[in-house]
Amino acid sequence: MKILHRNLKEGKLKLRPESVDDLWYLKSIIEEGDSLYGVAYRRVRDEERVRADKGERVRMFLGIRVKQVDFASYAMRLRVTGEVFSGPEDLISFGTHQTIEIKPGDEVTLQKREWRRWHLERLAEAERAAKEAKVLIVAVEEGEAELALVRRYGVDYVARISASIAGKRYAKQHEASARQFYAEVAKKMAEVVEKEGVEAVIIAGPGFWKESLLEAVKERYPELAKRCYLEATGCGGRSAVQEVLKRRAIERILEESRISEETAMVERFYEELAKGELAAYGIAEVSRAIDYGAVDTLLISDAFLRKHPESDQLIERAKAIRAKVLIVSTEHEAGERLEAIGGLAAILRYRVE
Repeated sequence: MKILHRNLKEGKLKLRPESVDDLWYLKSIIEEGDSLYGVAYRRVRDEERVRADKGERVRMFLGIRVKQVDFASYAMRLRVTGEVFSGPEDLISFGTHQTIEIKPGDEVTLQKREWRRWHLERLAEAERAAKEAKVLIVAVEEGEAELALVRRYGVDYVARISASIAGKRYAKQHEASARQFYAEVAKKMAEVVEKEGVEAVIIAGPGFWKESLLEAVKERYPELAKRCYLEATGCGGRSAVQEVLKRRAIERILEESRISEETAMVERFYEELAKGELAAYGIAEVSRAIDYGAVDTLLISDAFLRKHPESDQLIERAKAIRAKVLIVSTEHEAGERLEAIGGLAAILRYRVE
């Protein structure tokens, strides 16, 4: 996410989302009643034409008062619908409904009556994420491995490993040289992940080489293996990296990774709740647990954030006792389960009597 201009006196921020993840961040902070300015396409009829037609789609810059926000990750679009209050008066009637579709790379201005602290923190989180390496692609085939960090500004090829693999007719030598090759690639993967803060690793390539590399990672670095995903490609090397990028596999895998973390934490909460020990939910219980310094992880649904202004204070109080705060999307089942108990829960460090 790029914050292009900031004018909090007028409540305005000019933003440019740069990925599907950024669209999700944006969806979580756009609320009913906000003002959104952006480019839209609207059909305009030529009244002088004799024949009736549906009109020509005209590109125009509009301001709408937000009524509804829909996120469609599969289409890489954020659809914001509302009533028009600003735009070319000769082409559009104020008060009519219009949808502004936002896709990665589009620039919009969002205006709020009040920018709450969590709004700005979500944007800061998205802005930081834009500068970080989140995904490592390892393209592997026989005796060759290319490691590429995918940053928001492009692909950074950080290492290339080559090895001579003995022919299969020399079974023992083949196995020994292949194992050594996999061990070397796995070690380099672990080093890059540690240094760059990588969230997910895509192991790509033709044939069985990617599966064999993943087995080597599982054997030597089991925690790293949990972040690995396999992707079949028609070739290896840099061509395989480009093939993965063209398929938009990264957006899909990052989404899976985020959902996986949120699901795991909500599941852990329900396990603690079933045991009747390290779990609290609801504003009163969670607030009390924070007062006692007992909260380890605070779970808040994005719907709760939008509905409850006091969520800002809860988040600040939780952070003051060094609790982890996780905002859970209601776009998937874990978020729905959290919302079913009010949208606010906590995993505790110790019981609160």
